[in-house]
Amino acid sequence: MCERLDMEKSFRDSEMEDGDIICFQKPSRAQDMDKYRYPDVPLFLGYVKKRQVIKIQCLKTLKITFHHSTKEEPVIHNIKLPKQSTVGDVLNEVKTKVGLSLSHPDAELRLLEIFYHKIYKIFPVTQKIENINDQYWTLRAEEIPKEEKNLGARDRLIHVYHFTKDNQMQVQNFGEPFLLIIGENETLASVKIRIERKLDVHDDEFSKWKFAFVFMGRPEYLQDSDAVSTRFQRRDIYGIWEQYLGLEHSTP
Repeated sequence: MCERLDMEKSFRDSEMEDGDIICFQKPSRAQDMDKYRYPDVPLFLGYVKKRQVIKIQCLKTLKITFHHSTKEEPVIHNIKLPKQSTVGDVLNEVKTKVGLSLSHPDAELRLLEIFYHKIYKIFPVTQKIENINDQYWTLRAEEIPKEEKNLGARDRLIHVYHFTKDNQMQVQNFGEPFLLIIGENETLASVKIRIERKLDVHDDEFSKWKFAFVFMGRPEYLQDSDAVSTRFQRRDIYGIWEQYLGLEHSTP
């Protein structure tokens, strides 16, 4: 509400109260009024009330879920950058928000595409963000473990997923997938020790878990003496996400 004050009246007679704002305007000649888009205070304040300020048309917002460790709940960050920015720019922005949660200041991050509890893509840092979709897929940022930076020629970086079976004995994935390095001749017994440590699972519970090489939804159960890497040959016609080390256990 904007009302003109009578200069001859007192504040009390004008019903002025604490918090009311008085605006002053320099007098203008009638012939000059057409020169201005909003020549008086009421018209200008009406414009201020109704205007819509457009802040972004060249910006893109991505919802990024940051995973620090299994001991902490994931944190969602909305990252807003120009559409021509790269995945590397996104990770740098995430790093400024989660710096205190990283294992060391020079830690590197990566961006993953997660769908139905599987890792479908590891984004190259040079990829433009303009066409990245966060509506149907979860975009997950995480720290790259130190051991992955020393990947040997015969080591493998495999996908590890949690799964259970439904009433029809069909594999159903759940929980948070992750990547894991396995050595050329590393046995399941050795891999299990590292997984238990990584996921911080109690011994009594972990002893009930089963481990299987899963390809196209079909599990092949492994023994502790099996060399895990021998199962992970190049069968990537249908995508690397369709062959993984499955952790079969009850849902939390």
